[in-house]
Amino acid sequence: MDPVSAARAFVAERHPDADASILGGSAAQGRSTPTSDLDIVVLYPDGGANYAQTTRYRGQIVEEFVHTPASLAFWYARERAERCAVLGDLCAQGVLLAVNGLGEAWQRDARLYMQHGPEPLTDQEHGLRRYELSSSLDDLRGSALPEETFATAAEVFRQSAELLLLQHGKWLGKGKWMVRRLEQLPSDIDAAALRDWAGSPDHSAKRLIHVAARVLEANGGYLMEGFLRGSRLAPGTAV
Repeated sequence: MDPVSAARAFVAERHPDADASILGGSAAQGRSTPTSDLDIVVLYPDGGANYAQTTRYRGQIVEEFVHTPASLAFWYARERAERCAVLGDLCAQGVLLAVNGLGEAWQRDARLYMQHGPEPLTDQEHGLRRYELSSSLDDLRGSALPEETFATAAEVFRQSAELLLLQHGKWLGKGKWMVRRLEQLPSDIDAAALRDWAGSPDHSAKRLIHVAARVLEANGGYLMEGFLRGSRLAPGTAV
């Protein structure tokens, strides 16, 4: 059974009274693998339940996310503050499992939410990300042990990708979704270079350092000495 048909059967059996439902994730984008699950978001009227549950249906893992309009608003606000839209992306990019006015309005709102983008970084947050990437780059440049080089390179990749995405007002992602988020910047040479590095067999530290340094330079450059976290003033001290 194809993913959309399986998702429709699941909703008909487990959530027959739902207002609307969407199949999201890799299955909705035609990027399923043999181990992919079904990410299904189900919408009920306000006052209904709000939960996430992992289950199995006809031999396949299903991640079901049960929401109401009120719970969607709560999670959208939380994701925007965290700058990583999982639920919003499922709702915006997914396949409506039944075409009706409620479902279409729900998806339209989700797409507007995703287009609006994440909450911008504050100056302090931007500085902290520069500082963390600068520190990780120093560690990678000086790394001599292969296992430490591997772990540090993974961190430099994540930090560089996140800083680049936020620089362009794009949502963050986790795991494979970080790489897919970089696809939102098709004309950016650094996004392309990061994707190429992630897909390369050797994962050259030298190549990654070069790309990460460019990302850092575009965001104000190397930052270590003098970067202050917190306040030097004792609590209650008059300014």
